[in-house]
Amino acid sequence: NFLTMGNKSSKSSIAGEDLTFLMRNTNKTAEEIKEWHKGFLKDCPKGELTKDQFVSMYSKMFPSGNADKFSENVFRTFDTNRSGTIDFKEFMLALHITSSGTPEEKLTWAFRMYDMDGSGEIDFNEMKRIVSAVYEMIGAEGDLGKSHE
Repeated sequence: NFLTMGNKSSKSSIAGEDLTFLMRNTNKTAEEIKEWHKGFLKDCPKGELTKDQFVSMYSKMFPSGNADKFSENVFRTFDTNRSGTIDFKEFMLALHITSSGTPEEKLTWAFRMYDMDGSGEIDFNEMKRIVSAVYEMIGAEGDLGKSHE
């Protein structure tokens, strides 16, 4: 039984290499990561967060506005392997960067969110779409016109 604990087929425990990777790339201990993993599986029993679940979760944080467009951009940035879902490793890395990352890590993350087509440059239309999405999210429809200027 002890030998199968690190087996990848076991969704209820985190794989050893993922645990090591997350300890190395976040400021969390093994115990903290295991606790986060337990909570993640409680919310996402399949071990993945879908875009719809993510948008729904984000919308609850901004009830006065429409967070759909903004949260879709955040989701795209978190889904680093472009699988259409956020797995636990992507979730923890995103959590780390957005909450405890260095200024450089946060800027890199923000740049990737604004650079919607992944070209390495942020053009005017990309900037306009993100700024509009922010205005919609915070419920500032009256200022939406200004975001297009």
